Amino acid sequence: MADKYVGRIVAVGTDNLDYVISVYQDEIVERTLNGIVRHEGLIRFEMQYGGAVNKISETEYEVVA
Repeated sequence: MADKYVGRIVAVGTDNLDYVISVYQDEIVERTLNGIVRHEGLIRFEMQYGGAVNKISETEYEVVA
């Protein structure tokens, strides 16, 4: 299982500071007789300078740190 970089979200927090959230997605590689099959897994959010992030809704994120 490997993490694939999907992109980033730049947002303004309630303290009027800019936050950069990196978005990663798990990628599972399965070897079969017909070749390699890739499955996309869970999406994970991470702060640019450390700290975890939980997605609350489509527009709201919570910094867990």
